[in-house]
Amino acid sequence: MATPTTAARFEDLLSVRAAIGRGGPAPGGQAGRKPGYEFGSGRPDPASFPYDGLVVATARMMAAEGADALTYGDPQGYVGLRELIARKHGRFEGLAIGPEDLLIINGSSHGISLVIGAFVDPGDPVICEAPTFSGTLNTLRRHGAELHGVPLDAEGLPPAAVRERLEALRAQGRPCKLLYLMPNFHNPAGPTLPLARRRELLAVAREYNVPILEDDAYGELRFEGEALPSLYALDEDGIVTRSGTLSKILGAGVRLGWLLAPRDLLPIFQSFNFGGGVSPFTSRVVTYYLRDHLEEHVARLVEVYRAKRDAMLAGLDEVLADTDGEISRPAGGFFIWLRLPSGTDRAKLARLAAESGAGSVPGTSFFPNGGGEGYIRLAFSYESPERCHEGARALAGAIYRSID
Repeated sequence: MATPTTAARFEDLLSVRAAIGRGGPAPGGQAGRKPGYEFGSGRPDPASFPYDGLVVATARMMAAEGADALTYGDPQGYVGLRELIARKHGRFEGLAIGPEDLLIINGSSHGISLVIGAFVDPGDPVICEAPTFSGTLNTLRRHGAELHGVPLDAEGLPPAAVRERLEALRAQGRPCKLLYLMPNFHNPAGPTLPLARRRELLAVAREYNVPILEDDAYGELRFEGEALPSLYALDEDGIVTRSGTLSKILGAGVRLGWLLAPRDLLPIFQSFNFGGGVSPFTSRVVTYYLRDHLEEHVARLVEVYRAKRDAMLAGLDEVLADTDGEISRPAGGFFIWLRLPSGTDRAKLARLAAESGAGSVPGTSFFPNGGGEGYIRLAFSYESPERCHEGARALAGAIYRSID
């Protein structure tokens, strides 16, 4: 039997692409169900996925690499992808790293879990922001960490409050095993940590000998302002491990991310990561696509998500401007953090919000030790700008009608 040519394989892939279509089923998948506004989870916009480009990249990759793409891979991850990520850091941040500084992982949450597994034993104190990403809170709890939440202010994590907490733990003879934070476009609260605070936090962590886990899932999605040096870039003592992901700049379904860490730590993290390398096939596909399209694709995403953020903020402001509620205005990322106006009847709001069809996540989901009852988080990432505006107005109306 003759072997199909590359062109024939490419045509077959395009036929499959045409058959599955672009959109997929709507959330919930129930015929006739009233469509809601998906503001709850931070799902990337499916219209932004480069479907045809990935089909072409798959065909090119298989023609070039063949069976190598379908066997076990390098335990540290496909070197081509590590080279691409190193290039990305140089292009977007001016950070000079090499593929040997990176470990490929199954998305940033997987990498965060590897770091926590390496540093934290049951009962160990861990300092995190309050609020912070609920997924990491759940991972820390599964590892039995003793959580110490430090409240955020308008600029993010206050170094003086971290120092105070570390000093209290030192007085008890209980060293903190990890400091976890999100310096860029914080999820859920929104602030970006100023440069002075980044330097001060590094100095505090160095003084108390605390490793830092820097979660940077949204760093490329900056809508305005200049990028600040990461904690990893500023670190001169080898105490920072930084996690990143392709979930927000390509597609969550590719399940690929990376850890950027001091080289002597990478084998330790890798020892917690069993299997023959992470997604050797998918790693090659995304590498072949992003080698040619990284900058233009990210630039397009910035425009897409900026328009969604602005539309949601406009809808909220139009209804809630004369209340004392507070609405974050993040310079990037996926989320808006809303402090409910004084006197909001939360039970009434729950009923009216359900009737509006606009989803959200209660603030209590993001606090390590209780709190957050007067907050909600909204994701503008999934819906179109028009629906972000429409749904935000609907939810804001429910909030307004819930004020006693």
